[in-house]
Amino acid sequence: MGSADCISVEKEVEDKSTTVLTSKIDGGVFFKPNRPALVMSSTSWTPDEDFSILLEAALMYDRRVAATLGEEDSMDEGQLWIDIKSGKQFDYPRLLFIITGKGPDRKKYEEQIKRLKLRRVAFRTMWLASEDYPLLLGSADLGVSLHTSSSGLDLPMKVVDMFGCGLPVCAASFSCIEELVKVNRNGLLFSTSSELADELMMLFKGFPEECDTLKSLNGGALSTGSSSKWSTEWETNALPLVKQVIG
Repeated sequence: MGSADCISVEKEVEDKSTTVLTSKIDGGVFFKPNRPALVMSSTSWTPDEDFSILLEAALMYDRRVAATLGEEDSMDEGQLWIDIKSGKQFDYPRLLFIITGKGPDRKKYEEQIKRLKLRRVAFRTMWLASEDYPLLLGSADLGVSLHTSSSGLDLPMKVVDMFGCGLPVCAASFSCIEELVKVNRNGLLFSTSSELADELMMLFKGFPEECDTLKSLNGGALSTGSSSKWSTEWETNALPLVKQVIG
């Protein structure tokens, strides 16, 4: 986002054998033990989705982790960057939020992100080709849906996409969302930025190995995705109604 953060400092030296998430060792590619958790969301960047909720939750996560680790606000960021580059692991991981989508408010929120002064959280915004979008979903650790329905009747297709790639979801709560997101099975719901921050703290404690709740939700999302095939949904839900109408 235009300035040094907990992601960019790790790639100051160009090394084609490593990424922020992985290292290539003896011909194999392995996750780094202290890799950041990859959280993705897609948005229209319009007032229909309150992106400020995600920004506030990210800031709360950043501050709460610092407080949990006993860090002072005046702590030198340089030492944290050294710890990250040396591979040091913490009880709570860095979070890399990747936000996809186009819309009128994108630049406004990008400027807000630059002013947040986050230590353990970083944002990247992008627009992906259709064939790359499912690859991102399949690579992420958690999805966030900010969609709410003014009618209370339409469900977010982005969550369907996430489940289709086995990605658990934290979703904004509204009247019919529980038809799609099953709490504590394939995702969690939130109504405020504080609730979302609580969920991020709970899900990512001990990441990547000792985060049992996140792993359980991942299994539930995989199960939801594998069972929600178009043909199955058609035969189970639509076909009986069509036959009833036709007589």
